[in-house]
Parts: sequence; C-alpha cells; structure tokens
Amino acid sequence: MRRILMIYAIPKGNSILRISFNRRLFDYNIQSHSGRYKKKSKGILTEYEKPTRSCVIFNEENLENVRNLCIELSIEAKFYEIKRLTD
Repeated sequence: MRRILMIYAIPKGNSILRISFNRRLFDYNIQSHSGRYKKKSKGILTEYEKPTRSCVIFNEENLENVRNLCIELSIEAKFYEIKRLTD
C-alpha cells in the first residue's frame, strides 16, 4: 500500500480555519458538562502519522478526500508519494 506525505500551510492568525480543518481531517472528541456528554466525530483519516507540525502521512486511498478538503477550505498543501527503496 502506498503512503502519501502531505505538507500544508494555514495562514497565521486564522484559528477558525485551523480548527475546522483539524476537526474534519482527524477524529475529534467533543465533551461538555464535566464529561457527561461525549461524542466522537469521524474525520477523513482514521490511520495516519503526524511526524511534525503541518505534516501528515496517510494511505493513498484517502488522497482524493484530503485533496478536496484542502481545496474547499483554501489550504495550501503539497502531496508527495513515499516510495520504499528496495535493496
């Protein structure tokens, strides 16, 4: 299975866009009333690695959905295929 490296940039000072992007991309836990109300919202990516800020590695099967989300929210993103070197 091929893996994709995404490097993205969200403009500084735009917290609403950053939060919206993260909630739609990753799973998110919502709770209130001291934990009496809990809900887990599903994101696009269920399996991913996040080695550093603004960098995500995920499976190629999610590429189209992630790319559409970036276009919809006007987030600048670069996508690279990770190739395994064989000896």
